[in-house]
Amino acid sequence: MTGGREGERFATLDHIRGLSILGILIVNAIAFAQPFDVYVDPTLSPVPMSEADALAHWAIESFAREKFITLFSLLFGVSVFLVGESRENPLQRRLIWLLVFGLIHGALIWHGDILLLYAVTGLVFMQWRNRPARWLILMGVIVYLVTSGAILGLNILAQIMPSAMEMPPRDPGLVDQMRSGFWSSLTGNAWQWLKDVLPVVIFYGPHTLGLMMLGLGLFKAGFLKGESRAVWYVLAIAAGAASVVLTAGLLFPFVADGDRASELWLLEEAVQTLLPLVISLGYASVLVLVARSRGGWLLYPLACVGRMAFTNYLTQSLIMTALFYGGRAPAGTVILGYELPLFGTINHSGLVPIVAAIWIGQLLFSILWLQVFRYGPFEWVWRCLTYQRWMPILK
Repeated sequence: MTGGREGERFATLDHIRGLSILGILIVNAIAFAQPFDVYVDPTLSPVPMSEADALAHWAIESFAREKFITLFSLLFGVSVFLVGESRENPLQRRLIWLLVFGLIHGALIWHGDILLLYAVTGLVFMQWRNRPARWLILMGVIVYLVTSGAILGLNILAQIMPSAMEMPPRDPGLVDQMRSGFWSSLTGNAWQWLKDVLPVVIFYGPHTLGLMMLGLGLFKAGFLKGESRAVWYVLAIAAGAASVVLTAGLLFPFVADGDRASELWLLEEAVQTLLPLVISLGYASVLVLVARSRGGWLLYPLACVGRMAFTNYLTQSLIMTALFYGGRAPAGTVILGYELPLFGTINHSGLVPIVAAIWIGQLLFSILWLQVFRYGPFEWVWRCLTYQRWMPILK
């Protein structure tokens, strides 16, 4: 596999998309497994955190959180352009169907859905998809920095005036509700989604828009195609590595103390808000250089996962909710020594083997599926709905 275009696809984009969709799961796992306030502050977990949990949390925060979703947002801007290149391809209808998928996914499966956010933002972004690379990069950087500054300001305000930014208290019966049967967990999930869906779109939509602009600009400039000079990727890797070291160093006291309090908290907030983009581009650059090397064939499994990103994202939600929400598995079923459903019983370290098993399963399934079919199953359904006719799926 090379970094260039194969048929109608860019292999580099598939590599990056595959890494992103797998990496997103390790970040989202705690939001499946615990009340959402634990995702924000792990010390609020109903299960006391162990040293292993603190270490796993530190690794996820340092190397994964906001990094892979940033990569995925960059690539979504590219996909809006590539899909919209053909006059026969109804881009607006495609995004509206994505919005429908997001509504179903968020309300009926998992409240942490991102499809609705991408659909709404994509509908706004599509009017700029034919702008030149320089304009997209400039505007993307400006929007990204402005929105990042707003996010950073709110985070600082939360530290200075915690009473003003305090999250609503958790429903004391939430854990029992999510473990008490299918309808009970469905109601709990839907209520959580209803509370969050509009604030997420309003608050994160502009930030995501900036990333989509920047991603398409970098694609048109050749960087995300894998066509830039090697020195640019080396520089991106160096900047990403330095950013990871700084982030990990600032966050490590949490492992030792179990507390986010730090004399460097302002720098920590700035680093966590502004550096994920730098780290993400460093990750992408590693994949580009590997793809250019003789070992590029090693990335084929990632490319398969990337080609089925929509299917793999939805499948992750189905698997995780089956494990953690009540009524979606036979009562008394035991996995890794825990009795299903698992909601409210496992912290970060206990989630690592579950996530690793899903990664392996999705890598294998994606490779095998694409030996026979052109698209993943959900990608095929999406295409059929977009074109309003049955699309060929067999190779």
